[in-house]
Amino acid sequence: MEKIDKELDKLLILLIAVTFIFFIILFFSNEISSYFTVNKSFFDVVIGIVAVLFLVIAYFKTKSISNKFQTEFDRVVALKEKELIGTNKKLNETNQSLKQQLYTDSLTKLSNRRALERDIKNMPDPKLIILDIDSFKDINEYYGRDTGNLVLSEVAMVLKNLSKKEKLYLYRIGADEFALLEDNKLDIDRYEKIASELIDIFRKQKTITDNNNEPIEINITLGLSFDTDNTIEKASLALSEAKYKQISFLCYFKKIDNKHKYHEQIKWSKFIGKAINDNRVMPYYQPIFNADKEVLKYECLVRILDENEEVFPPGLFLEIAKKVKKYTQIEKLLIEKSFIEIENRDKIISVNLLARDMSDSNVSNFVISMLKKYNVAKQVIFEILEDENIENMNRVTEFIGYVRKIGCKVAIDDFGTGYSNFSYLIKMKPDYIKIDGSLIRNLEKDENSYAMVSSIIAFAKKLNIKTIAEFVHNEEVFEICKDLGVDEFQGFYLGEPSPKLK
Repeated sequence: MEKIDKELDKLLILLIAVTFIFFIILFFSNEISSYFTVNKSFFDVVIGIVAVLFLVIAYFKTKSISNKFQTEFDRVVALKEKELIGTNKKLNETNQSLKQQLYTDSLTKLSNRRALERDIKNMPDPKLIILDIDSFKDINEYYGRDTGNLVLSEVAMVLKNLSKKEKLYLYRIGADEFALLEDNKLDIDRYEKIASELIDIFRKQKTITDNNNEPIEINITLGLSFDTDNTIEKASLALSEAKYKQISFLCYFKKIDNKHKYHEQIKWSKFIGKAINDNRVMPYYQPIFNADKEVLKYECLVRILDENEEVFPPGLFLEIAKKVKKYTQIEKLLIEKSFIEIENRDKIISVNLLARDMSDSNVSNFVISMLKKYNVAKQVIFEILEDENIENMNRVTEFIGYVRKIGCKVAIDDFGTGYSNFSYLIKMKPDYIKIDGSLIRNLEKDENSYAMVSSIIAFAKKLNIKTIAEFVHNEEVFEICKDLGVDEFQGFYLGEPSPKLK
């Protein structure tokens, strides 16, 4: 192509030169000038031929330039596509790495509780055994944390050997709890045999040596569940009942539930109903600070007061409120009271909303009406709990789009756990990410938590999303968060929830 282009340039220069010489001769030669004056048609033919030659050369030259532009354009597009593929690959690799960290216990390198929850969801017939180390807290307090970690490692090793032999999945799901899982048909004899074998192993191998060569007993209790619904909760309930009865293991059965769980549910349902009727559902406000420890805004948290003004946190009643269909009433009371509190005041609050709230027209319409009634949209941030089970994503997106249009901002709550996915950030385009407290809480001593938090912050900065660290419980964690580039901070080290905005 370049060779043809050069030949065209030479031809064009030659044609211009010949034409120029021709007109010079025509101008200075009287004979030639007279000839062309007499033979005008011949002159027109010559001029026409020259014009056609110019047009032909110009056409091919233009086509050549166009081809060059197209080639360069294709090259740039291909380069950009390659860059995008590379960026996407890096994001996928980062996401996979963080998922791996998210689902792994840092001490034992076993899969953790989040991995257990994920795997059970994908099993049609989960069979679960939960193992608890008896008096582990006492071991930690008496012998120290290092010895406690040795105990955990010893237990993990025994369980690894057994899980390999029995082809079971192994998890560490709590400070002193492990789980064994498989997807299989029910065989009660098999699981009772496994439970008995575990107890026997630890009876025979019940000591480990610390620095003082002092023997330490390791005793365990087991809870089993073969139900497909709420498998973990039911195994935990069986474990609690086994501890209460002081027996080595127990399999879940419905009578346990009836005896404990539903009794508690009825009691709390009555308590919640009375609190709603007596107007004892109250908002509490926990401050959120900048790096200079200046208050920027407040998170609105729900509390219930009893007749004696004793305060009950949401962990005691909120899940039961959802089951007994009183959650919506609590949410509405909380929203209106908090909006009244900030009306005509220079205060900003964040309010928690579930996907079910945004997709439920009853709740979403109420929220929008309260925003308009008290004219507080620009003072409100909605904290959305990330949920992979959102049934009506379109309704959720519409709600978010509308409240943003009237001035509200949006945060993703508890980011970094469970379903968390970086593509979710791109889809939701939040103004803030609240990094989950379980990561912040262990930041100074857990390398995995540190790596995840730093990756989340780096990714958020690229998307111009501000980050908030929850559960900042001491100065060391606060300073680490500052060094990592966290924008805002929340936790008992900085400020506790209060019934009034300060």
